[in-house]
Amino acid sequence: MDSFWHAFIPLLVAFDGVGVLPLFWALANHLEARERQRAASEAVLTALLVAVGFLLVSRFILSLMGLHLSDVMMAGGAILITLSLRDLLFSEELPKGSYANPGMVPLGVPLLTGPAVLTTVLLVRDRYGWALTLVALFANMALIWIILRGASRLMRFLGREGSQVISKIANLVLTAFGVMLIRQAIALIVAPGAQAEGP
Repeated sequence: MDSFWHAFIPLLVAFDGVGVLPLFWALANHLEARERQRAASEAVLTALLVAVGFLLVSRFILSLMGLHLSDVMMAGGAILITLSLRDLLFSEELPKGSYANPGMVPLGVPLLTGPAVLTTVLLVRDRYGWALTLVALFANMALIWIILRGASRLMRFLGREGSQVISKIANLVLTAFGVMLIRQAIALIVAPGAQAEGP
């Protein structure tokens, strides 16, 4: 069970469903309730398909390029730290433009499944295997679907400021996760036969 939570939590932080909530509301609050529910479902389905598709092709591409796990961990950690620090230090702007149906774009991609999520699913798969990664991924998608479907009630309860506070905390955790990945990548490079320690 511990392994599941070790796979689930980095994805939970990377998806940042609560942080995406005010962006979803800004894009979808002009829609009727039924259309807003459909937009939430389309966003989650799009995000899930992109994440799974990336998992399917990433190993072949990385193998073709001659990359090792330590390379992916080092690059992934650096990307996670950069993206998280950006979100920690700067306020996220609401997407510009009007979207008649925002479910697939920009909600599904890139707001839900963006660089941080794609990096994290790859690292979780290499660390915990396909089965656990897919279970953690589907569990996260189910949770985000519930959050987005209840957007109107949650926004009344949290407000934009409350959701941003939760998002900042999540990004702090993701920054620490990125630092851990770089530390473990260095350990693998120095001692290639050593097994990276768990979080």
